[in-house]
Amino acid sequence: MARILLVDDNEDIRDMINDRLSIYDHEIEERENGKLGIEEAMKGNYDIILMDMHMPVMDGHEAVRTLRKKGYAGLIVAVTASAMNTDINQIKKDGCDDIIAKPIGPNFEDLIEQILERKSHA
Repeated sequence: MARILLVDDNEDIRDMINDRLSIYDHEIEERENGKLGIEEAMKGNYDIILMDMHMPVMDGHEAVRTLRKKGYAGLIVAVTASAMNTDINQIKKDGCDDIIAKPIGPNFEDLIEQILERKSHA
């Protein structure tokens, strides 16, 4: 079981990810924009943050850069439809540890488990 912070402005996507990850009994907190995501990330002790890159109020790029500037060292994974090479390079430069492309595929849960496993062995 992992503590996961899910930051995405789309309620349907949050519900779907929550449903799919509940199979593994993960504890999931949800926030709908980067500003609220930062506030929660700095309060909580999360194993992984799943961050959408395109949101209102504060997008994921700015949220990740802000978290890293504040010293947040935890695992951050971009979950985004922006998966072109230039987008991927910027997402990595912003401070994300990994990227999962939208639309979310049938192996999403396995990808999350693999990322968490790599973290536990690092």
